[in-house]
Amino acid sequence: MVKIDKSCGCLIDDLLDDNRLCGSSEEDMKVMVDPDPERVSLEFYEKRMTDGLPIIPPTRGRVEKFYRYTARKPGDVIATLPPRMGIATVEKVAVNAVMAGCIPQMMPLLESCIEGIGRDEFNLAGINATTHPVSVAVVVNGPVVRDLNFNSGAGCLGPGNLPGASLGRALRLCLMNIAGAVPGVGDHATMGSPAKYTYCLAENEEESPWEPLHVERGLSGEDSAVTLLGVEAPHNVNDHRSQRPEDLLDTIIHTASTAGCNNSHVPGELLVIMSPEHAETLASHGWTRDDVKNYIHEGAVVPAEMADRGGRKLDEGLIVDGMVHITRSPADVVLVVAGGAGRHTMIAHGFGGSSESQTVPVRFPED
Repeated sequence: MVKIDKSCGCLIDDLLDDNRLCGSSEEDMKVMVDPDPERVSLEFYEKRMTDGLPIIPPTRGRVEKFYRYTARKPGDVIATLPPRMGIATVEKVAVNAVMAGCIPQMMPLLESCIEGIGRDEFNLAGINATTHPVSVAVVVNGPVVRDLNFNSGAGCLGPGNLPGASLGRALRLCLMNIAGAVPGVGDHATMGSPAKYTYCLAENEEESPWEPLHVERGLSGEDSAVTLLGVEAPHNVNDHRSQRPEDLLDTIIHTASTAGCNNSHVPGELLVIMSPEHAETLASHGWTRDDVKNYIHEGAVVPAEMADRGGRKLDEGLIVDGMVHITRSPADVVLVVAGGAGRHTMIAHGFGGSSESQTVPVRFPED
């Protein structure tokens, strides 16, 4: 039987208890003996501390490996996460990273993710508490994509890539175990979403005709960064025929202009994940990133009588000639180039204007 040191128990019981900081002494880390994966997974699951999938037992040795890749100390607080106002210490984040299957070198990325979702502008309280199936997506940019072998090409939103799958999953476990976003408790999504298991991709910077997302947002191309977005699961846009930029973008706009999405009654951000082939169709005609964003913003509208059916009353000032824009400005169109061969684009509606995406540089400790 798995033995747990009840004198602290910080890696299990007190992971949800934010009245104290874990990692105050070496004894705090002496949590498990006989780290049998099946038994530990079952025990964590019974305590509602997993996503339902098996976990890697967070033994002291495994957790301590992650400390080598952070400049912080185990008890340092990265952020306070609602709705439970859980204190996200380095130790707690590392525990969830181990459980999710991350490699230790990914610790700086996860710390940056926690920083981003902890910002007031991201509105994690609203994202966690809503009945809407909004998830937290991560876009990875910069040299770390190559260094850690994130998948930015074919299948980048699907299975098969350890860095992407485990980073997204670790963030979700932090949301459950630190923020308290347990389904039906702190997470009130009516149906949830498969995107709540893991939602992470890297931008295909090598095949993009435009500057990367993090560079557009003020960072250097030599910087590594994560961008956190509150968005729905992605929806495919299939256009293999259009050769003119206007025709291709009209297909994307038609797919995105959907009554019933949060954007229709509370305009906000729209994530557009464009394949390299679609991006090249636009760039080969001289279209810039700003041209694309302007066109999508201007064209993505829904009839006011259809938009005014969401949870929040539609602001009359948003109605122009009986139509409502689903984005507030071109800046709300978050354009990313990713994926492999094929003329597809993915769009993901946001949570509306109450959540602003956050781009956070990844800080690596000095060697």
